[in-house]
Amino acid sequence: MSAMNVAEPWYLRVCDEFDAFCKKVDDRIDKQQLQLKACKKRNELENKLAQELTIKNELTQQLSELSRRGSELERVCAVFESRLTITDSDQHRLDNAKESYQLAKELTGIRLDFSAPPNIAKGYVKNEARRLLLPFEMESNSDALWDLVKTACDPTWPDKENHAPNKI
Repeated sequence: MSAMNVAEPWYLRVCDEFDAFCKKVDDRIDKQQLQLKACKKRNELENKLAQELTIKNELTQQLSELSRRGSELERVCAVFESRLTITDSDQHRLDNAKESYQLAKELTGIRLDFSAPPNIAKGYVKNEARRLLLPFEMESNSDALWDLVKTACDPTWPDKENHAPNKI
């Protein structure tokens, strides 16, 4: 009998043990490969986390700097606003000037167009009693404007100038 043709019990046992050993090695290799993949994934995630933390730190520093600048701007604005407050005496002068302007407007009938250049007097003279509206635009000259106010108040004006006034 040949040794190759006969399956000896010790040969079968060795083969079974060798197959079991190979299966254990394959299982350990599979387990090691899974662990390796998990480690690679963990390393990737840790790297991403480290990058995100670096970005977070940079953004936190930038936010801190912007907050500091914002606080400084608020402080400067508060100082600026405190310097812009009007004093009681200035407010009193302003109120008096407004009252004087309103009174002059009612007494003379002059309505000024404040969008005109500084060297130009522009607007109209209004006389409700005579129902007149006289527009004007002239070099700033108080005498000419006062002549126009007199004209608006003079009942004989249309006859003197031979002009028909604008009626309101």
